Amino acid sequence: YALPRSSLDFRNRLAFDALSRRVASAGEPFRGFFLPNELAAALAGMGFHAVEDLDTAAINRLYFHERADGLRVGGALGRLICAATES
Repeated sequence: YALPRSSLDFRNRLAFDALSRRVASAGEPFRGFFLPNELAAALAGMGFHAVEDLDTAAINRLYFHERADGLRVGGALGRLICAATES
């Protein structure tokens, strides 16, 4: 999911603006942004628990650690979240 532009620092706002223009020109404008604590609360209110919310650093540790090609997620715009209704 994506963080709202207003929650980003200046550098990440510049990156957001560039990416936003690019995806909008391809017909896929960004829609729907969430703050992590508000999204977690909304999920809990719908009966989800065991919420795992990954920021850029956690995504890189989990999915891109020790890649030979150096591929990594950059910036702070995108996050991944997983929530379950059963354990």
